[in-house]
This record gives sequence, C-alpha cells and structure tokens, in this order.
Amino acid sequence: MVELGNLIAAPYAAMLLADLGARVVKVEPVAGDLARRFGPFQNGESLFFMVVNRGKESLALDTEDWVSKRVLDNLVRKADVLVNNLRQGAMERLGLGAERCRDLNPTLVYASISAFGAGGPYARRAGVDVIFQGESGMISITGEPKDGPRKTATTIADYTAGTNTALAVAAALAERPRRWRRVDVSLRDGLLAVQSGWNALALHAGSQPERTGTASPFLTPNQVFMAADGPFTLAIVSDRHFELLADVLERPDLVSDYPSNAERTAHRATLVRKLTRVFATREAEHWISLLDQAGLPVGRVLNLLQALEDPQARHNGMLVDYEHQVAGPVRVTGSPIRLDSSQTVAGAPPPALGQHTRAILGEAGVDEGTVARMVAEGRAVAP
Repeated sequence: MVELGNLIAAPYAAMLLADLGARVVKVEPVAGDLARRFGPFQNGESLFFMVVNRGKESLALDTEDWVSKRVLDNLVRKADVLVNNLRQGAMERLGLGAERCRDLNPTLVYASISAFGAGGPYARRAGVDVIFQGESGMISITGEPKDGPRKTATTIADYTAGTNTALAVAAALAERPRRWRRVDVSLRDGLLAVQSGWNALALHAGSQPERTGTASPFLTPNQVFMAADGPFTLAIVSDRHFELLADVLERPDLVSDYPSNAERTAHRATLVRKLTRVFATREAEHWISLLDQAGLPVGRVLNLLQALEDPQARHNGMLVDYEHQVAGPVRVTGSPIRLDSSQTVAGAPPPALGQHTRAILGEAGVDEGTVARMVAEGRAVAP
C-alpha cells in the first residue's frame, strides 16, 4: 500500500490498514509530513506524528525529481492500494492522477480523501477539522444552551474520514476478481453522517434543534450529573431502566410523574432538577456503585490520563509502547479493533523521516550510487 498524505486523515486510514497487516509505504517530501512539525517533541521527534503513523515505512523524496517519478510509478504498479488526502489537482501534478494510475495498475484501489468531495461547488476549497465541524452543523449542536456553540475537542472529521476510507478500501480489496476501484471520501460528509440522529430532528421539525449540553435529545435522563464531590454519567434508555432508578433512589413518585421517555424528555428540566438534588447528597462513587449494581449504565468522568491508565483500557491494550530509533521509548494509543480476540496493532514503531528510503529505492532498482547522489543533493532523505 502507498500513502501520500499529511496530518491525520490519510495517515490514520493507512495506519488502520497497517494494524490489520498491510505493508504501508509512506511517501513524504524531503521536509516530511506536516505532522512532523507539530509538538510535543521527544528528542526532536514529533509525538503528534507518531500517533497515526505506526507500522509504516518512510520513503522521503523530492517528487519532482525524475528518478523519484520513476520510483513512484514502480510503487503504484506493485501496490494493491494508493491512499491520499492532497489538495485537488496535486496528484495530477505528481503524475499520479486516477486515470494514469489506472493505466499503471488496472487492479489498484485508488482512495482519495478530500475536504468537501471530489466534485461539486466546494471541490477546490481547502479545509481542516474546525471548518468541517462548522459547516456540517456540528458546532451548532455542541455545547450548553446558555453558553453558545462549541467545537468538539478532538479532530473528529479526520478520524472519521480515515475510518471510512479504511472500511471502503477493505471492501474493495475483498472483491473477487480484483478490479480497479476508486474510493472518494469527504471529511465534511463524514460529520454529516455521524450526526444522523440530530439531522432527523432538524428535518422533522424543519428548524434547528436546541443544544442540550451533555444531555441526549432523545432519551431522558441521559447526561452528566453532579454528585457531592464531582460529576458522573448516567444513561437511562428504557422505561424499565427508569423504574430501577426510582427503586434505587427510593423515589416511586418519579415513575408515576414520568411514566414514559416522552414524558421525561418533555419535562427534562424539572426531572433533572429533582435528580440533581438527590445526587448532590452523596459522593459520585456511592452513586456509581449503587446504580451499577442495579444494572444501570453509569460511569465516571475521567481525565485523559485516568482514562488511558484505567484497568479496562490497559487490559484492552489501548496503550502501546515502542522503542523509536530517534525518540527512544514512546507510548501511543492502541487500536480499538480486535480479530480473533487479538488486538490489531502494527509491530513496528512510527518511522523516522526517510528511514526506509534506501531499502525501497533498492527494491525499485535504483543503484546505491544514485541514492547517494540524491541524498547529497537534497533530492531524498536516507539516514
């Protein structure tokens, strides 16, 4: 598999496939993926870069160089997949547009991640995550009603697009007999899709739904509550759940006052005030233990370090340790995917810039003397 991408979306798609066993050659300019310039840094190496690039080989070339173009053609001929998230027209300028790649390799899966789509009125627009959150409507529904709209903290558009791309590529590779397939994934479309429930509310009412903060617009109570010493989460998803909650709290009046989810949602503010007064009387762990024993969905509100060090996260392998050749010991987020009860995580650490350039150029038939000249002249990076 060949990856030409910057930052997160295409690199994340390629890393998911590397975790599942693909050999990924990451083609970088001599200056490296843009993500290599973002901190935090360890021994000069970007930890931001490392979170989406494990298990890959780095080939660092001046893609305008004639030798490099020959090498890229050779990679495409041999590859099963090419994935990129470059601006519209960039692949054509590299000589790797879809039609030419189809001529080079008639069974290639050609996957492109774009901001707004391969065609249409916005096709040439640039975009990053905050733009997609704004223009998908996501910012308009995030946050507390009194505080105004908020951005989701993580770059959700990139990770969603990367996941969608890996899924589409896997489906294309499973086809028999293999044939040319073009995969197009839009970062903005991914966010439109993941908020389908909210979209249904808007389409049904013909107007903008109100922000509900941590509360669900569909189920009540389903949100963050404050105990005497801090927050915890509670999700009631059925009338039976609500009956169990009332039993635990020794408040049978709640069931008679709010017998259905429709009633609870219609009177959310009043019900939440009643529950908040009860929960404020004891610590969060008291309520979590009590409600969990009753079989209700309830949980803690953890910070990032607490979440990563949590015993279940540890058991599931959601922290992975590598020995990087430059940075030294590094720790990155693991994969949420398991096959046959085994976690799918690539064994190799994220590559240093150009770490595999010599080996890959050698596979492509470039002699060592030419490689040495390319490195000396700044046309390639090969430590």
